[in-house]
Amino acid sequence: MGGKVKSSRDATAKRGAIYRPSSAGWQKWGEDADGARVLQGEAPELSDLQPAAGGMIAVPVRRAFSICLWIPADDPSVFRDLVLTQLEMRGLAGRTRDETSFAWQEIARTDNEALVQVTVLPAHLAPRYWHGEVTEYAVSPACLPLDADAVSIWREQGTWVAAVTRGGKLLHFQSLAEPSPDGAMALEIWMMLSPLEAGNMLDTQLPVVFYRQEGDGLDLAAWKQSGAENDGERDFPPPVRPAPLDCIPIAVRHLQAEKKKSAQQQRFAFAGAAVYLALVLVLAGQTLWLHWNARKLQSEIESLAPAVTATKDAMDKWQALQPALEPSNYPLEVLFQTARLLPKDGVRLTLFEMNLDRVLIQGEASTLAAAIKFQDDLEKNTELEGLYEWTAETPKQLPTGSTRFQIDGTRRGSSAEKTNESADI
Repeated sequence: MGGKVKSSRDATAKRGAIYRPSSAGWQKWGEDADGARVLQGEAPELSDLQPAAGGMIAVPVRRAFSICLWIPADDPSVFRDLVLTQLEMRGLAGRTRDETSFAWQEIARTDNEALVQVTVLPAHLAPRYWHGEVTEYAVSPACLPLDADAVSIWREQGTWVAAVTRGGKLLHFQSLAEPSPDGAMALEIWMMLSPLEAGNMLDTQLPVVFYRQEGDGLDLAAWKQSGAENDGERDFPPPVRPAPLDCIPIAVRHLQAEKKKSAQQQRFAFAGAAVYLALVLVLAGQTLWLHWNARKLQSEIESLAPAVTATKDAMDKWQALQPALEPSNYPLEVLFQTARLLPKDGVRLTLFEMNLDRVLIQGEASTLAAAIKFQDDLEKNTELEGLYEWTAETPKQLPTGSTRFQIDGTRRGSSAEKTNESADI
């Protein structure tokens, strides 16, 4: 499931709360009468803030993936398939395309290529980062009024994170491994920007901006001593409500499907109950008539039982005789078809036995090849192939130099054939 990030915003129409990750937990931001964002609560877990329908959850940076791509096409209708192919190549796609939750937005365009930023939500996002009543999601950097063409750094749930903007659009974001702002973090930021610069995704040298939150204890002395530049410190701003991602976590989608299914089942249950009550009233009036009719039919059945039993016995006898009544099963016919396959010389039959279910054929051949050929000809005979299942023992060489062979045939559909199949299993 994936789509383009909607570009339009309507801050006046959407007045639901924003639930965003903070330095150590979660914050709930609502709106006052003038439309300004105000902090309405803080908690260590999202569920403690009791998210409600109409709100928006800002997914933490370390719980989402961001990649930037140049799409070799100028038709947005093909972007989804091209982006999904890239996700599959990078191992970010789910087991199926429907289980891949992602969204993209166009950042810039050059000739017939488009630069897009792709946000991917994990297929199994932990329940603590989503809520079933909320169906609008965004990544936390998109909920901040970040400076244009800058690298913004702040703490989020105990981890430093960074976001890169190109113009006024979010180009990239990622979680940082370093625990404090120093030379190692500056190197990590440089390594993050290098592939973006190499891919012609950045236009200018970007300044670094640090955002401090209450309790962060932001100390940039080690950062400055390393020679890394920054554009100063700023207070962590209130959130803004961006256009929601055109995708939701897979778990939320499954929950919505279950709710829809449950509602349908409930409607079906009510409809079934109403139909059941109506049927009870109708069936109650027919019960006496059905009882009387059943007694009448039972009497007729009992009167016809002797004739039915006699007819069934006769049918069973005829069915038992049916194989013997078919001309193709006559012993002389089977012997005739077998004898037709004998060559002019070199093969003779020494024994032919037959009953309703089996045929036994024994003979001698002058050579082993002649015996095998006769066996093959018998198995491929069109007259007998549909009637018997043939099995042949390995021909035996006699002291006289001739070869003795034996072929067993089992009539198809007979009890003997079923017994053989059961034994094979």
